Amino acid sequence: MRAMATRICRGLWAFLALLGVHAGAATSTWPSVEGSVLIQYPIEVKADWEGVKPPGERLRVASYNIQDFTDAVRDGPNRTIERLNRQASLAAVLIGEIDPDILVMQEIENGRALAVLNAALPNPYPLAYITRFSEGGNRELNVAVLSRVALSGVRELDFGRLSGPGRPPRGVLTFVANLDDRHKLLVYGVHLKANYGENDRNIAKRFHAIKLVAEDAARVKSRYPGYEWEMIVMGDMNVDPDVEQFARDPSLDPLKEWKDLWRGRPIEERATIPTRYGDPAFEFPPAAFDRIFASPELIKDPWKVGTPSVLQRGVDTQNVLVVGGENDVHVSDHFPVYVDLTR
Repeated sequence: MRAMATRICRGLWAFLALLGVHAGAATSTWPSVEGSVLIQYPIEVKADWEGVKPPGERLRVASYNIQDFTDAVRDGPNRTIERLNRQASLAAVLIGEIDPDILVMQEIENGRALAVLNAALPNPYPLAYITRFSEGGNRELNVAVLSRVALSGVRELDFGRLSGPGRPPRGVLTFVANLDDRHKLLVYGVHLKANYGENDRNIAKRFHAIKLVAEDAARVKSRYPGYEWEMIVMGDMNVDPDVEQFARDPSLDPLKEWKDLWRGRPIEERATIPTRYGDPAFEFPPAAFDRIFASPELIKDPWKVGTPSVLQRGVDTQNVLVVGGENDVHVSDHFPVYVDLTR
């Protein structure tokens, strides 16, 4: 069973890798980006294929930005093994409460850190993958996935080889889950550009990243017309269109035909990054940066996306200077979000 599943996973990955992704400027006035996206197989941290299960009638997918989740190896004197284990244990309580079938995460340093987190869970996941983005820098902000259902076509879309002032950071983790014999779920885990620096460049970098995702999704759907494709884009997008600051921000426009599951919800229901106090320079209004987009196919039978939820715990809102694992409260500056697909 394991050998067959591995062949299916790598076989579909090989086909998808041949599709290719090319970047070009969105408009003549925006900061541009040029070049081709590097498509590669991510790091396989765990592959216990005998431990996977079929999706059943409900599939729960979740996203969690676990702030600076590093492995405590050469991460400075403040990142100790004790703090790593405490952050992992605190995160594990929240993840265990949500109990997603598929969990996408941002800001996971490497495979060692992902393995520590998975081992801390009350019921560790049989499948674990993480990107290895090539752009460099002192902080490795990789995207990872843990899954209880079989995944295929697991790919890393690495933006490190792109060039130009509009080049998006990092990249994307994408994979496929079989919902049934005919329906496939294509998921993109993203971590878009933050809001520090020049606003025009930030917008352009987010826009280009989402445009590349939308184009890749269309390409996959076209390449495999024999399946019904249900698609989700989820992760830390660093923008909330319902907040005045971002009301006219076009970062997410490439997905305008998709359903943004947080749009129009009250801030108390949708806030995924709360205000943290203690330093006025870092006190920002609450926002729903961790977003979930569903393709039009998920609005109709047989598989339908539900109402998203956010577990608003795990953030020390009284001390903005606290980092993950430093005390018994703070996991991250973000809350985890999740949604169910049902038939």
